[in-house]
Amino acid sequence: MGALVLALDGRPDAHFRWMLSRLLRKLDGLDAELAEIDAQLDEQMSEQAELIERLSTIPGVDRTTAQAVIAELGTDMSIFPDAAHLASWAGLCPGNAESAGKRFSGRTRKGDRYLRRILVQSAWAAARTKNCFLRALFFRIAGKRGLKKAAVAVAHRVLAIIWRIIRDGGVYEERGGDYFDRRDPQRTAQKLTRRLEHIGFQVEIKRRPIDTVPPDQVVPADVCGKCHGWRLGQCIHHNPRPKRRRNSRKPLPSEG
Repeated sequence: MGALVLALDGRPDAHFRWMLSRLLRKLDGLDAELAEIDAQLDEQMSEQAELIERLSTIPGVDRTTAQAVIAELGTDMSIFPDAAHLASWAGLCPGNAESAGKRFSGRTRKGDRYLRRILVQSAWAAARTKNCFLRALFFRIAGKRGLKKAAVAVAHRVLAIIWRIIRDGGVYEERGGDYFDRRDPQRTAQKLTRRLEHIGFQVEIKRRPIDTVPPDQVVPADVCGKCHGWRLGQCIHHNPRPKRRRNSRKPLPSEG
């Protein structure tokens, strides 16, 4: 024990102190250089300061990531019709190698490697954020397809969020880490029941009755009765986007 204390205490001689002082001066120089680079970036991107703050509301995206995204994408999203086109340009969408109806590969295609790299790093950071929708999405995909594919999928979702924030404004709206459980509680209950039965428990599920809405209380138009009974501030079943109609091809003049 005494030898361990002496080893931790150390006995630095004059040469060791000289080398340590050189390393400390080099570290201080690197810190000063990094601070100078940050100041230069803040000055050159002062016009996008407000946008950088809004992008930093996304889990896993910090100020440096937001600056790198703006440097690679710019602020004009009109060149991308939708988020899928942007993901394709960035190389964050799966490939589509098929022949005779058989799919051979789902590897992502080539794209902007700098943007792809920093978004995948943001996806790993979001996976470590507690009570976060992106974390729930990461582990939902990782259980079926593995960690690396889950990171790419979350990076794809982060890029779609970035596209919408830059185009429409606003900030990131957190759905919560239990979003998928709230969206389909019956499926979650069945999954947990199977896990308990697998380890030897006998489970009997009885659903708690949903609270009735008082007569004098008005249900918001954008919240369904089920979500209002669950006392959720935002409806998870409401989908304002119209469903796509199949076979909506316009008839040719000869067919009219």
